[in-house]
Amino acid sequence: MQHDELMSLKETGQKGDFLLPYVISKTVMPDYYTTFPMHWHDEMEIVYVEEGEFIECVDFEEYHVKKGDIVLINPSVLHSFRQYENSRTVFRSVIFNMNLLTGNSTDACSIKYFVPFVENGYISPVVITTEDPHYEEVCSRVKNMISVYHEKSECFEIRLKAEVYGLFYVLFKDVFINDSGEMGIKDVTTKNIKAIIDYINENYMNNITIDELAETVNLSKHYFMRFFKKYMGMTCIEYINDYRLNIASNLLLTTRVQITEVAASIGITNLSYFNRIFKKKFHMTPKEYRYSISNR
Repeated sequence: MQHDELMSLKETGQKGDFLLPYVISKTVMPDYYTTFPMHWHDEMEIVYVEEGEFIECVDFEEYHVKKGDIVLINPSVLHSFRQYENSRTVFRSVIFNMNLLTGNSTDACSIKYFVPFVENGYISPVVITTEDPHYEEVCSRVKNMISVYHEKSECFEIRLKAEVYGLFYVLFKDVFINDSGEMGIKDVTTKNIKAIIDYINENYMNNITIDELAETVNLSKHYFMRFFKKYMGMTCIEYINDYRLNIASNLLLTTRVQITEVAASIGITNLSYFNRIFKKKFHMTPKEYRYSISNR
């Protein structure tokens, strides 16, 4: 997956394509970025940590994730991650649409398991560690999903689907807990955060004001700023800059576009300001960053 595909805060459309709504991406920190801002998508995401450690935030709860851990990010759940101290981290993200398993059908599997799961009818852990009793079986399934996808041998689509079903068999049998009660933060809070994220995603290249964002969720400017800081862990300006800079870093890496054009494309017309906030985040100027990454 290209880095620009990852950059959408509310990632639209199916991952992969119509025939196989399933992709695997590799993330290395700090090679491309040290933080990835809060976002959400309709697909299920499973993260396997190959090396290092990092901080994953899911539904506003932080988790210290380490080598070997498996992170389960359910559909439509808000999440973000950031580098832990100076740790070099490598992880694989398996992202797929639940239609891969249900095919929009209404069989017993969909009715009894997958539909309730998507509608938060099951409690699932966010992190499965090496100490969890069912870790080995879950980890084996996840590794198989990754290897089958990359090998793409004959009839791999069938085997891939079988591996995903096998994983969910273990999860429903041994890991998930059936629960129809209310879960997580209040729906209205999640709805407001997603609306704010969507607005930033659609308008990051423009001059976004606090008044505009507050208006999208019908909050006063003063309350909005407190609300945002409480649930996002940073100010609104910090969040917008972080998101813009991740996009800028990708453009510097994958294109030869002039630095002034890169800055303008993310809504920053003051080059000195762009250089200053870029250096604060990446500890080098945009020019140094482009040279450093391209020569690794």
